[in-house]
Amino acid sequence: MTSELPQTLAMAFLESQEITTTDCRRCGTEVSGVNGRYACGVCGWVNNWTEGHNELPSGDSDI
Repeated sequence: MTSELPQTLAMAFLESQEITTTDCRRCGTEVSGVNGRYACGVCGWVNNWTEGHNELPSGDSDI
């Protein structure tokens, strides 16, 4: 079922996000994240923000 409504900015943003999965580098638990950015809920490991699959928006783009 497709919507005939015009796409909003929020809808465009969400469509550009990709759910990705990897193994935690510390404990091996499978973790999922958005665009290659991960945080493990088991041991607390977080990958560096620069390892993501795309550039983060600048602070100036926050409204």
